[in-house]
Amino acid sequence: MNNPGQKASLPRLLYLGDVPVESFYHGSALLHRLLETYPTDRLQIAEAGLHASLPERRLKDTPYHFHPLLLTRLQNSRLTHWYAAGNLLLAGARARKFQDIVDKFRPEALLTVTNGVSWITAAAVAQKQKIPLHIICHDEWVDTFPSPPVMRNWKERIFREIYEAAASRLCVSPFMVENFARRYGVDGQLLYPSRAAKAAPAKVPAERLQQRTEGLVVAYAGSVYTTEVLRLLAECLSPLGGKLLIFAPGKRGQGTFADLDLPNVHFQGSLDSKELIVRLRQEADVLFVPMSFHPSERANTENCFPSKLTDYTAVGLPLLIYGPDYGSAIRWARENPGVAEVVTSREAAHLTEALQRLETRPEYLVSLAQRAIEVGEEYFSHEKAWAIFQEALLAK
Repeated sequence: MNNPGQKASLPRLLYLGDVPVESFYHGSALLHRLLETYPTDRLQIAEAGLHASLPERRLKDTPYHFHPLLLTRLQNSRLTHWYAAGNLLLAGARARKFQDIVDKFRPEALLTVTNGVSWITAAAVAQKQKIPLHIICHDEWVDTFPSPPVMRNWKERIFREIYEAAASRLCVSPFMVENFARRYGVDGQLLYPSRAAKAAPAKVPAERLQQRTEGLVVAYAGSVYTTEVLRLLAECLSPLGGKLLIFAPGKRGQGTFADLDLPNVHFQGSLDSKELIVRLRQEADVLFVPMSFHPSERANTENCFPSKLTDYTAVGLPLLIYGPDYGSAIRWARENPGVAEVVTSREAAHLTEALQRLETRPEYLVSLAQRAIEVGEEYFSHEKAWAIFQEALLAK
């Protein structure tokens, strides 16, 4: 599938966007995994958001550039919406900041992710250079990018114009493909998040599932933006003698985790994908995939796809997916029966019932884990994602 001849014909590709390209979480890992087999002499990375990637997490032998947004200290101030609005209005004009990179590298195609504002800058660069623009849609941008409400229609128009004009539109869920086709009248292409090129997914369920002697251990790995659902999970686990492991940056009682200072919650820090999979297989019984019930977040819940499922399904443990019926992960689980225990009510009683089923039926744990391995290989292999991406870049 990774034909050397095809790789030799790949365009000189410049990535320009707010999302850092690093082996971490969320869109960062998606990009890193997608680009890790790209010919390094034909690839450069221009990070243009609030933060640069960490050197130890970057693609090897690939040139990186960092041009941050101005006045980043305003990002978390009471002026955040107006700061975002200012960056949005100036995004196209920022294209000149990258002219030196363009002149020296002479890209033949441009790649971006529709997150933040620099994807608009990337579109302006591509238009000026008359080269194809390839966009990856990881989240619902129009309804989630922070800005004054008066700008909503303007954002919709900008997104429509760039989405329609792009050479390829790669969407991380089939529900996003469908939604955007209805809204914008053009087809996108499905590109699920993928595993790393050298990932070694489990072939059989973890041995500990049939050797459990203590309470249920549920793990969550990934970014934490709100602790409400994690606290609910920990409270439901407590009467069952269970505990919650959190693999994410941060410490007990600090910042976002202030509301999670519970005795059965254990903070494990953040790990790279390979180490995370090993630790989860050794220490957890169930992997937790939450999606938001909040009406204000419906667009993202409906369209976005949890990247963590790429690694979760490689572990050999059962999945517990919690979210509304319209959530993309819920719909994915419904389309793949037996891949997860699913809870579609936000009530604690329903979550507790699911935990009790998982706690008392070891054969059910093993069955879910085996199915997750099979479905994960079908959906999230690096080879499959690379083939889709390569086809998009080479399409005439």
